[in-house]
Amino acid sequence: MDVEVLPELPAELSEDAWDFYQDCFADLAVLAVNRHLMHRPEFDELMADKRAAKYVIRDDEGHVAGLGVMTNQLDAVPLISAEYFAYHWPEHYEQGRLFYVVFVGAAPGTRGTGVFISLLREMYKSIGEADGKVFVDICSYNEERHALPRMISMILGRVAGRAQPTRLDAQSFWMYEFPPPGTEVREERRTGFRERRAGLPERRGVRG
Repeated sequence: MDVEVLPELPAELSEDAWDFYQDCFADLAVLAVNRHLMHRPEFDELMADKRAAKYVIRDDEGHVAGLGVMTNQLDAVPLISAEYFAYHWPEHYEQGRLFYVVFVGAAPGTRGTGVFISLLREMYKSIGEADGKVFVDICSYNEERHALPRMISMILGRVAGRAQPTRLDAQSFWMYEFPPPGTEVREERRTGFRERRAGLPERRGVRG
């Protein structure tokens, strides 16, 4: 399976890539509290940013069947703290050996068969050549429902020989309600993620 690695997305793929991105990740808008989806101007800006490599797989008709974005220039990612990485891994940071996956996804159904693995395999090449580390942002839904960290670890382990995952950070969102007097007090509980919307196919992807 051919994976194109491009500094910027060709203009002729712009609309197709945007439609793919929305189709792949739109359900996170209702499954995750934090906003994971880029708006169209943000998406177009990222696709044109040469600091981030674009990994593209096309189907037999030339449509986008897989798309990933990764960079080792962490200041190119607005919603992470580059200072965090520079503080904890100063040598790796200075040498450009820290990689961040902005997102990676594969088309649902048969169009996406083997695509996710092929994308990760190609992405690892740059990481392995640099003897680097890679970081991924995974929401609670994809972690708890799909065990995505474990799946990624298994795929990268097969590619690299071994992959050791480490949870770096987590953010929780809390709701406070104000029941009327006399209402039975329930135990503190975590409601967790909500169910998928009806009719949405299962997708394989990571949004960072």
